[in-house]
Amino acid sequence: MSGIAQAARLVVLLPALAALCGLLLPRGERAGQAIIAVVGTGAALVAAISELVQVRDGGFAVAVPLLPPVPTGAGTIELAVRADALSAVVAVMVTTVALCVQVYSIAYQAKDPRYRAFASTVSLFTAAMLVVVQSDDLVLLLIGWEVMGLCSYLLVGHESERQAARAAAVKAFLVTRFGDIGFVLGIIVLWVASGTTSISVLLRPRELASIGTTTLTVATLLLVVGVIGKSAQFPLHTWLPDAMEGPTPVSALIHAATMVAAGGVVLARLLPMLLAAPDTRATLAVVTAVTMLGAALIACVQTDLKRVLAWSTISQVAYILAAIAVTTPELGPAPSLVHLLSHAGFKALLFLSAGALAHQVHSTALGDLAGAGRRSPLVAVLFTLGLASLAGVPPLSGYWSKEAVLGAAEEGIHGAQPWTGVLVLVVGLVTGLVTAAYCARAWWLVVRDTPAEAHQEMAEVAEADLAEDSGATAVAAAEAGAVPVVPVPAAMTGVLLVLAVPTVAGGLLLLAPIIPGTVHLGPVTALVGALASIAGVAGTVALAARVGDPASVLPAWVQRVLTAGFGVDAAQSRLVVRPVRALARLVTAGDQDVVDAYVRGSATSSRWAGIALRRTQTGVTTGYLTWLVAGALVAVVVGVGLR
Repeated sequence: MSGIAQAARLVVLLPALAALCGLLLPRGERAGQAIIAVVGTGAALVAAISELVQVRDGGFAVAVPLLPPVPTGAGTIELAVRADALSAVVAVMVTTVALCVQVYSIAYQAKDPRYRAFASTVSLFTAAMLVVVQSDDLVLLLIGWEVMGLCSYLLVGHESERQAARAAAVKAFLVTRFGDIGFVLGIIVLWVASGTTSISVLLRPRELASIGTTTLTVATLLLVVGVIGKSAQFPLHTWLPDAMEGPTPVSALIHAATMVAAGGVVLARLLPMLLAAPDTRATLAVVTAVTMLGAALIACVQTDLKRVLAWSTISQVAYILAAIAVTTPELGPAPSLVHLLSHAGFKALLFLSAGALAHQVHSTALGDLAGAGRRSPLVAVLFTLGLASLAGVPPLSGYWSKEAVLGAAEEGIHGAQPWTGVLVLVVGLVTGLVTAAYCARAWWLVVRDTPAEAHQEMAEVAEADLAEDSGATAVAAAEAGAVPVVPVPAAMTGVLLVLAVPTVAGGLLLLAPIIPGTVHLGPVTALVGALASIAGVAGTVALAARVGDPASVLPAWVQRVLTAGFGVDAAQSRLVVRPVRALARLVTAGDQDVVDAYVRGSATSSRWAGIALRRTQTGVTTGYLTWLVAGALVAVVVGVGLR
């Protein structure tokens, strides 16, 4: 087997092996679990880098067997992987972020009694995401897709002693499963229409032509439904903000860098198919335009930092998918992939920075985090870099990658469906302005100096926390007038420094020939985007200096509407959740009162029949003879009558 094929296999198998080995360890073996998780993910990163280097040197491999072929009546499912520029570069991103999360979690989950299960599940999730990235078969891709969903459920609900975490895990599982129904049906349509599940075969021009435009449109629309669910796009986006109940490393890995971006990877892989289905791309353009602006507006009024970042993720993933909706054959998937990689870097930095800041005050509420610049200057600086990149401030990576998406929209104006390019371009520019505004608000509320009364309250909370561990030390610090601060562990800070590199220098991806396709940067679009970002930041900071929280200037009804997420969650509850629960209660009642009634009735009837029969057993011989004679007479009468 060639080196590139072996690397493609190892990228998937190494984290899966780490997950298995970790679960075989004794329950309390933290050190061994940490070593296995970090080494397994690190080895997968090395394999991914090897794959990328070989791809750069002109290597290419498809249909590399990963699991034994599965014969079916409709053909053989090969369950193969592939190694190309798309899979290699995304695999490097996934394993890098996963390795950072594993290292970060050693300190963040230091007091977690179920760290073994946590680290093993993260390793399994990493393997599942890499299956999606490396897959050359739709069925194998579906396997990785579903295992990701299972791991997401387990990780979001990791702190299962909290009811909110359990509810968030169930909600994430059910909403994404609804989208997955469409994903499965799309794969079935393609399989029936082509007789194969091989992605390499399906993407051949002759094969696409034989399937037909109508069938491709139906199949790709169904696949997009699955992507909308997994990538938290309107109207199946409501699970992601609630999923912030999971540990912060989970948010960084699953809900910022990998799972929510998996839909973008799948659509980038299937781009030739989407180019042959213009109605699907038009639908995707509308959905992403609504999502990117709506989620950005909702982020402006959130009071919890992780929920700000969650709504931001929904909005930024919409950029990734919008690029697929408007790109041209000449540009290919490059605009989408550039923003996907850039977003993975700065959003992982933001989530893990939020976790480090919350580690000091045991809260992610914006009010509790205030004064981070004084408590932890280094983390505050790194957090600021992440926010600036998210806001699209040049020359950070977020600026260049967002401009790549807007450049694709500008090129799309000259394509077959110019209105989709106009829609994504206009909404993308407006969303950039709103994004800069909520980033500046978050920075002002978190990093700025804290008022004296808030400092006093924070000192009392910190004193109570430290008193449990260090007793008189905290009391002495409080008496001296100092504000006790929980230090950020070195493992956390080191990971943040690593993630700051792609956040700052990620724009170099545009110059590196490692991403399939090309990127278009229009000078006018780039200038307008930069001015919008800078204006959004400057205007919000100036407003905050006068009123405190910039969201407070919004009318009360606007704040209520945005805080409620435009009522989508409530509408889903009324139109879907309540009717389904009512139907479930009806089915349960029918099962108990109707189906079970027959079972209980047969037992009751048998019992009463037994009682009646027992009473006929008197032990008197003449009585038995009487019944015998009576029975004989009845038999004679019946026989004569029938004759």
